[in-house]
Amino acid sequence: MKITILGAGPAGCAAAYFLRRRGFKDITIYEKEKIGGCAFTNFYNKIPYEFGPQVMFTDKEYLKLVFEQFLYCHPPPNAKKKYEYSVSIDGTIDDCHRFPVTMMNAFKFRNPIKVLCEMAGACCARPDYSNFENYCISRLGKTFYETYVRNYNRKAWQMDPKDMDTDWVHFRPLKLQLTSSRFGKQWQGHPGNYNPMWATMTEGVKLETGDVHVNGDLEYCINGSRLKTDLMITTISMSQDLEFVNTCLVYVALKSDTVVMPCAFTTFPNTYDFTRIFEYRQQFYVDSQCTLLSFDFPWKGEYKKDRYIEQALWFSKHMLKKEVAEHWIDNRTKIYPLSTRKNLNLFNELLKKTARGNIIPIGRAGSHAYVSKDTCIRMGMEVADHLDELTDPDKKVTRLLEIRKDLH
Repeated sequence: MKITILGAGPAGCAAAYFLRRRGFKDITIYEKEKIGGCAFTNFYNKIPYEFGPQVMFTDKEYLKLVFEQFLYCHPPPNAKKKYEYSVSIDGTIDDCHRFPVTMMNAFKFRNPIKVLCEMAGACCARPDYSNFENYCISRLGKTFYETYVRNYNRKAWQMDPKDMDTDWVHFRPLKLQLTSSRFGKQWQGHPGNYNPMWATMTEGVKLETGDVHVNGDLEYCINGSRLKTDLMITTISMSQDLEFVNTCLVYVALKSDTVVMPCAFTTFPNTYDFTRIFEYRQQFYVDSQCTLLSFDFPWKGEYKKDRYIEQALWFSKHMLKKEVAEHWIDNRTKIYPLSTRKNLNLFNELLKKTARGNIIPIGRAGSHAYVSKDTCIRMGMEVADHLDELTDPDKKVTRLLEIRKDLH
């Protein structure tokens, strides 16, 4: 069987690896950039960095063993050995709030009793799945929603939360937590370099460079020519009509031998165009005379490169009061799949069309779902484990929905 895999991110690499283990030898991966996709590791002044945060985390033992087969996971470089988030509601880093939100967040407000009453009501109420805004209010209360979530989601998803569907929250529910650890008790860390994992996963696989496009008939073309194969595993979108949010990262290297942000992840829901700042020396510590930040600017429509750079440099100079050593950008399209009813209806129609064809969609873009790295690897594993069902027209769609069901 001739197998073609579109995209060499975590899902594509995992599919290639586990299919090879099942004995399939004629496998070709098409990738227009670097093996590993957004999880390819670069280095600046010894500091490892990828396209945004790339933490290894999972609550599934079998996925932990997959990671450990290729890499050694270094725990978060802090006393708690857990990655933490903070939220700046005023644009400074002087008095950041905890995130995910806990009961203690209420005491950051002028009327904590009112906020606590809202929290109590949210804990007792049933989730409202009518839209994303109503869901958040029913889980967190109105004050927490308006302070932490509403404007962040307007920036991150480039749309009003009222217009967002609640598809993924059925599998990744939002709720008040006892502690503010982002990944809870899950196994978490960073290897310092993901590239050996992607290289080993793709050993014995033919790698081709090319820009792949899909037409309205679910036909994939590479450099203008239709791809011919027995089985097509796609980690790219099944339609140009499915909507995504693009992301521009502005990387800023600062002259500092210590970390400069409150924690690895700091979000800014109410100020600036960027949604968060991530500090890579708090993801994986190295001894360096610099620290490296990325400013995350989601965008649709107009790409405002100069404005993004200006904001990142202004924050570095005036808020952090550090000298900038270097800065650069990495702008990528179709990073975050938009969860609207229109998009989900189109995706489901496309999924039905795959039943009689040879296409298997996985990964974040292929399954049109905001999923993490461990879920992408699980999807690649399940393609190999359930290939008989995925090539049976009567069972294929059911199995694909099962693969997509457990979103994280």
